[in-house]
Parts: sequence; structure tokens; C-alpha cells
Amino acid sequence: MPAHAQVITALPTPFTADEDLDLGAAAALFASVRDRGVDGVFAAGTTGEFTALDDDERLQVLRTALDVFGPDGVHAHVGAAAPRQAERLTRAAVGAGAARLAAVTPYFLPAPEEALLRYFERIVAAADGAEVFAYLFQVRSTTPAPPPVLRRLADVGVRGVKISGESDASVAAYLAAAPEGFTVLSGNDVAFEELVRAGGRGVVSGVSSVFPEPFVALRDALNSGDDAGVRAAQPLVERAVAAVRGGSIPHLKAGLEVRGLSAGPARVCGDPVSEADLAELEETARALS
Repeated sequence: MPAHAQVITALPTPFTADEDLDLGAAAALFASVRDRGVDGVFAAGTTGEFTALDDDERLQVLRTALDVFGPDGVHAHVGAAAPRQAERLTRAAVGAGAARLAAVTPYFLPAPEEALLRYFERIVAAADGAEVFAYLFQVRSTTPAPPPVLRRLADVGVRGVKISGESDASVAAYLAAAPEGFTVLSGNDVAFEELVRAGGRGVVSGVSSVFPEPFVALRDALNSGDDAGVRAAQPLVERAVAAVRGGSIPHLKAGLEVRGLSAGPARVCGDPVSEADLAELEETARALS
């Protein structure tokens, strides 16, 4: 097990009622999860609606995250559909002080493996020494990246990987294929314990933006070897995940409002939050606070 398992929170991007970027609310949201004990943030990623942000907005969100967490606490998401845009975002993020970057694979049109490697090679070069993590999410991006590609990614300078949308068995295959010193993070909130015990570093959790408490408790129990604490925290993690419908962006934003944090509407399309869903979010907030 790693010496220090981590909770990295994937944060929604707050908007005003007119869907303009709300940087004041973003700063408050970053500060809220920092003060509740998470290790860092994954900024302007899928949960942050990066596909609905223009490049300048993405960089504003990244700068806000860096202001609150500092360079060691931010995974600055710079991935794009094409390497040229990802390079430009990478240079700008590093110029703003980012020391740790994450980039989703090319998306919409699937990239063959050699093109995938060239994409990350270009990002690593543009990063100028900052750490680069590959973000693998085939169910959304359409680009395949099977476990053996991890060694080839390491060879072009990628330092780790964030895996989303894969089964537990698939994540285990990635862990087995990871080169020595290669960091493996997972976006599966419920499998945080299993990942860490199998050698992964930690979870990148959108759910923890609303309910960080059970994830922090589980992390602390894992790091201290407190098996009873792990058993107590796991059902609370599962309850938090269920309350936000597995990380639905409208439900995450509704949950943040329940907890007194302005998040505004989602720009992307998503499931509506029913009155019953809202009641469950309120009850869960009371139970986990």
C-alpha cells in the first residue's frame, strides 16, 4: 500500500444564473474542500465541464485553483481533442505556476496508439519539467489505451495516470502493468479502498466536492491502518455517491447549494434534480456533516 493515500477532489465549475463563469464562487469552492482536508484538486476536468469552457475560462479556473491550493495541490487539466490546443493550454498553465498537469486523451475521434503517444510527447515537452498525468476515459473519449500502453507512456515522460470508466478488473490490470514509480489514480469513488490496497495512489473524486468528509475519513483510516475506521467510512462513501447519482453534474451542483456553496447551473446537459433527489441530498448532508 502507498505510504500516503490521497483524496483529490474533482470540482464542478461554478456559473452565474446566466451561465457566466463565477470565479468568486470557484475560489470559495476550492477553499471549502481545502479546509475540509482533501489533499488536492483536479481542476477544469470532466466534472468541471471542461468541454463547455473556452480556453481562457479554463485557464482562469486553473489560476483560481493555484491561488487556493498552490502548485503541489493542483492537477491542472489541459487535455484537448488535438495536440496543438493541449500544448497551448499546457504552456499557459505552467506559466501560471502549475507543477502537475493532467491531460485527457484525444477525444471524439479515436486516436491510434502511435498518435496517442505523440500527443503526450508533445504535452510533456510543452510542460517543461512539470509532471504530466494521462487521463484515460475511453467510454467518453473513444480513444483506447490498454494497460500495456502505460510503459510506453512512461517512456515519453508521463508520470502517472488517472483512470475513469473502467471495471475493477480492468483497473487491476492497469495496476499490474504500471512501471515502477508510475502513479495510478482512479475516478471510481466507491472503489477507493480497493484501489489503495492494490497499490494505487488514491481517488480523483467528484463526489468529494460535495461530501468530502467520508472520503477524508476513509483516507485517514487507510493511512493509519485502522481497519475498523475503514469499515465505518465505506458505507458513508457509498451513501454520498448514491446521493449525487454517481457524480451527475446537476446533482453535484445541487448538493453544493444544499451545503451553502454557490455553484449555479450546469452548462452541459444532464439529468434534472427532482424534489425527491433534493430531499435526499439534504438528508445526506445532515447525516455526513
